[in-house]
Amino acid sequence: MIASCMLGDPMRLSRQVQYALCGIFDLAYNGAAGPVRVEVIGLRHRIPHRFLEQIFQRLRKADLVVGKRGPGGGYVLTRRPEEINLRDVVEAIEGPLVRRSERDESDWPPTEYRPDFLWESLAQRTADMLSEIVVADICREAARRSIDRDLPAGLDFQI
Repeated sequence: MIASCMLGDPMRLSRQVQYALCGIFDLAYNGAAGPVRVEVIGLRHRIPHRFLEQIFQRLRKADLVVGKRGPGGGYVLTRRPEEINLRDVVEAIEGPLVRRSERDESDWPPTEYRPDFLWESLAQRTADMLSEIVVADICREAARRSIDRDLPAGLDFQI
């Protein structure tokens, strides 16, 4: 269930959202020893680190990660993986999923023949579904599927 909804089977996620989810997952799954550099995350997930750095700036502004400077620096999560859900990550990149009373009629003028009531309902259901999945769920599923971890020797623990 987690993998299918995370990677776009029932819905299509932008590349930026996919990269952000990979970055947050990596910090939770591999960051037990301390801050993780964006370059390292980029190498592990084959994401251009310059692009990933821009994504991490959005995650930082959303207060999902904090950067540590200096030797041994990098990023860490601001909350425990059990406290960060996928909606938090998606909205950090894409903005609010549910926008009440905000309509840009220049893109698609209103008409009495279209089911405009549907868009807000779909956005709310998507937001609710993403809110139910926390980063810790993804880490548990990754461990269950034996996804490799990059932890220092002797620092292997179960999430």
